[in-house]
Amino acid sequence: MRLLAGLLTAVALFGQGKAFILENYTKYEYRVPMRDGKRLFTSVYLPKDQSQKWPILMNRTPYTVAPYGPDQYKEDLGPSTILGKSKYIFVYQDVRGKHLSEGEFINMTPHKAVKNGPKDVDESSDTYDTIDWLTKNLPNNNGKVCTYGISYPGFYTAAGMIDAHPAHVCASPQAPITDWFTGDDFHRNGALYLPHAFNFLGGFGKARPEPMLPPKREPFDHGTPDGYKFFLKMGPLYNANEKYYKNEIAFWTDMMKHDTYDEFWQSRNLRPHLKSIKPAVM
Repeated sequence: MRLLAGLLTAVALFGQGKAFILENYTKYEYRVPMRDGKRLFTSVYLPKDQSQKWPILMNRTPYTVAPYGPDQYKEDLGPSTILGKSKYIFVYQDVRGKHLSEGEFINMTPHKAVKNGPKDVDESSDTYDTIDWLTKNLPNNNGKVCTYGISYPGFYTAAGMIDAHPAHVCASPQAPITDWFTGDDFHRNGALYLPHAFNFLGGFGKARPEPMLPPKREPFDHGTPDGYKFFLKMGPLYNANEKYYKNEIAFWTDMMKHDTYDEFWQSRNLRPHLKSIKPAVM
């Protein structure tokens, strides 16, 4: 009996389960307009409990908000089961240029400290515009929004808390990407981390010319379980494009053109802009 009780406790701690979500939430899908006219696909899970107004927890991601369809529900909500069972309003958004969102996707979107009009957009403005729309249009929200994300979604969280919307009261950027040249994922102190960059961009870096449901991501077929052998056989670095990518992975091509810490990389360093942050940050 003690073992059974422990198992039941573990289930309660590590997942709400679809039955709980179906019982307690209603899902909606919106195309939220940005200041430049592009619309970002946004999934919203609203608590059925209307006894009070609820705060909003938002996750912006390049990795898909699946499942798609107002009758298709996630198995779990939020960054933790405790929060999922606390009945926040949960919001998931495909970032600009990914999956069902309009616009052009730019890796590590450079922040524009000065915006001269509605065409000047970045992840800060997209977060601002999304929060503005959500607080004005979602029923039963209390006008307070917290954003969160890990790794690449952590970047969108960090970028979104710059020049924040007044309703953006807290943010939790966890292990966020901040500078892809000096210390994150693709480079180690400027040295290219070849296997990671090659394998990640082989799937993630493929162009998406128009909004579409995300295709099933297939891992790159190296033709061998021996990664060292594969990259040794590939030869000089330019062979990655010559043999495999055929210039179809735009960010890989850009990386090869910018092998020093030039303006291309400097503009993608978010850290200089993380000042005068108004939301509470964890």
